[in-house]
Amino acid sequence: MTQDKPLALITNDDGIGSGFLLALVEAFSSSFEVVTCAPDGERSWIGHAISRNAKLDPKEIKDYPSLAYALNGTPADCVNLACGNLLPKAPDLVVSGINLGYNVTLPMILSSGTVGAAMEASLLGFRAMAASMALPNDQFESIRESGGKEMDDTVRESLKHSAEACVQYALDVIAAPVPDGLVVHNLNFPIGYDGSNDPMISFAGSLYLGSFFEKQEGKRTYQLVYHPERLEAAKVEIGSDLWALREGMPSVSRLDFSGASGKTYLEP
Repeated sequence: MTQDKPLALITNDDGIGSGFLLALVEAFSSSFEVVTCAPDGERSWIGHAISRNAKLDPKEIKDYPSLAYALNGTPADCVNLACGNLLPKAPDLVVSGINLGYNVTLPMILSSGTVGAAMEASLLGFRAMAASMALPNDQFESIRESGGKEMDDTVRESLKHSAEACVQYALDVIAAPVPDGLVVHNLNFPIGYDGSNDPMISFAGSLYLGSFFEKQEGKRTYQLVYHPERLEAAKVEIGSDLWALREGMPSVSRLDFSGASGKTYLEP
């Protein structure tokens, strides 16, 4: 580790093999010292879960653009374990992403393993960012099944510009003091993002997405089935993260989870 670059810990919830994580690591390596610690497989929709009984075993990954570890745990595990055991010093910033698909509105944000990892960084007292990129509905499953490695040129260019925009935003974040509260900067990039606009300040939209689980045909079991059309049909507030996404604009919401403490109810 050199002394002239800030240190960034990078993680995700799509797994260490994600091409979207790799794009972020490569982009950050120009301005940051980078250590990557990410799950050894996909851990989506897991929120801020911490492994209680698992025996965590970080394995160093060779032939990676940064010092990198795969962990048999959750995204939040990756942040907690890396900050306490793997990093040579405290990170200047923890970045989670780039997620395959958007993370907008509170129902998605609070379920997101991407945001959950950034929340863990904030709970540890570090600057924290989460980044996600919208994908075309007709390509989502193929991109996911390929581990974020097979995509058309439009998605590939959007990913490149999104990763570069994350770096520029990160440099602004580390130039400011570590914020009070439990702050996560939640960035979302639209389909076809060309890098011409910086993320606009937004807020997390609030809506009801309903039950995610549907009974499997001919079985007693239920399976999560995400319905993007519910988000597309939702009425949006101007200035929200979902509104920005619909307008084709990148956004950043400054989430402060300390507001969940209930303290405001005691204030006059």
